[in-house]
Amino acid sequence: MIKVKADIVIVGAGGAGLRAALSLKEIDKNLDVKIISKGKMLNDSVTATSYSDRMAFHATLDTTEPYTQDSWKYHAEDIFVIGGMVSDKNLAEVLAKNSKDAFEYLEKLGVPFSKEDGKVKQFRTDGSKYARACYTGPDTAVQIAKALAKEVMNQKIEVIENTMIQDILLDDENKVKGAYGINVITNELFVVEAPAVILATGGAGQVYAENLFPTMCTGDGHAAALRAGAELVNMEFIQIGIASKKTKIACSGSFMRALPRIINDLGEDIICKHYKKNYDSKDLVRILFSKGWSWPLSYEEESHIIDIAVQKEIMEGRKIFLDYSANPEFLSKSTVPQDIIDWYKTSLGIDLLGDDVFSRPLLRLKKMNKEIYELLVNKGIDLDIEGKIEVVPAIQHFQGGIKINERAETSIKGLYSCGEAAGGQHGANRPGGNSLLDTQVFGKIAGNNAAIYALKAKSSEITESEIEKIKKEHLQFSFNSSKNIIKQNIKEQMTKHAGVIRVPENLKNTYKIISNISINEILESSITLKDYFETLNIRLLAQVLLRCMNERKESRGPHLLFKDARTLELYPRDDENWAYHYIVVKLRDEEIVLEKRRVNM
Repeated sequence: MIKVKADIVIVGAGGAGLRAALSLKEIDKNLDVKIISKGKMLNDSVTATSYSDRMAFHATLDTTEPYTQDSWKYHAEDIFVIGGMVSDKNLAEVLAKNSKDAFEYLEKLGVPFSKEDGKVKQFRTDGSKYARACYTGPDTAVQIAKALAKEVMNQKIEVIENTMIQDILLDDENKVKGAYGINVITNELFVVEAPAVILATGGAGQVYAENLFPTMCTGDGHAAALRAGAELVNMEFIQIGIASKKTKIACSGSFMRALPRIINDLGEDIICKHYKKNYDSKDLVRILFSKGWSWPLSYEEESHIIDIAVQKEIMEGRKIFLDYSANPEFLSKSTVPQDIIDWYKTSLGIDLLGDDVFSRPLLRLKKMNKEIYELLVNKGIDLDIEGKIEVVPAIQHFQGGIKINERAETSIKGLYSCGEAAGGQHGANRPGGNSLLDTQVFGKIAGNNAAIYALKAKSSEITESEIEKIKKEHLQFSFNSSKNIIKQNIKEQMTKHAGVIRVPENLKNTYKIISNISINEILESSITLKDYFETLNIRLLAQVLLRCMNERKESRGPHLLFKDARTLELYPRDDENWAYHYIVVKLRDEEIVLEKRRVNM
């Protein structure tokens, strides 16, 4: 058994966890801070492994439109309105108001944000009114993770790697007194005594078979928070987008603005196949192009028809590709809308109709974003040779999470959360780049407030009898399975029924199937103790997601709810009943309880 003590424990070594650790030291350099990472610090977090077309960090700076002292208010309004009015408006204001400070901190650490003539370059994302997205290139998140990790090492903050935290331990007054888990290499019990714990475990992407998350992201923080008595919020809102199956790169921005063919393995242009009767060619070109800036699935964006077509084809057993070797069937020089021709000319200095780019999407992609083309080559896809990328709708970001207030506190004293693990700051949709911003703003806030709390809090001892109880309940198992079929089945069921196409009947049936899986069945299927814990967490999170999705009888943001699997008729967005309200989740005697609650304004 491994037993340690700390003033504050941070669970998770991604962007949010690292920023929280650094902010703790800003309050008091003498605090004993320990970061606990399930894997390796720069190998297994979302921040350290994420790439996209041009990854954004959303910030309102002095040089950001509309160039007023209160420009951040427009940013806050965008967060709330784009989010579909189902997030806490006060948290949106915290994000926007602190975005400049967060940017300047990262710049000070050496993150090489792109500049032109000394001014930070910014572009407009996902429906935002103004250009706020800062970037380094496809690797903005990775650059941020490296800079933060370097500073953590400079400050000699202890990082305990290869350690999974499974549950929070509470004292007699229901306050945090520590946590326990295991060393994932040796299976040794790991116990930490601390009056404050910050959960920065990222999103629960591994609840799904198709996702863009590291393998470690199995919802451990969400599940631990729920079991401790904390609340989750907005769990039905999960960003899903078309992404490379092989490289797990989000196929946003240039990938779609290059106007590729989207084909199945029979060579059929699936946009034509599904929508030629409903739209004229100019409309189809416009919808395909718009997918570049409305990459995440969203009810409010007409480009969601592309996600539906892709998912429908996959459910019928076909593979889907972005084909850069030939133009879509509906694309000709006469069907390109003038505003797209103008955008190419103004933004890129390219004549879209010129013979040097019009004949093939790959020519356009190379002109538009050579960096992403080269990144694909480095990841094993040479479009000059292969011509196409196999894609799937992949889980990319959890909009909801562990419910926090403006101080990053949960409903449990001494328990904090930040980054993607936390919920309430984002609504149904999210301006592109706000997820990276979130890690830094609420990472700092969580660290600051946890430090203030821990400096005053009384530590409680984790007794030998408690440790013996944990050992008896969780560590006396032997494992003989060679493949965890149950875990994989849950993930596949979630991808099939709780992704792009959600139908109440399927959600209810899937919930029933997953709920009927017994602890003994999970034990028999698990390969290791880590695998067992992960399967418990995945099952719990799957149940929560399915319940929330079925409860919200409307379509909003990435939550597309269909009345019937055959007709695919959508429930419309219902502002009368659902605007300014979200679903809060609790566990009561191990039963999942949902509460419709008004957002904080």
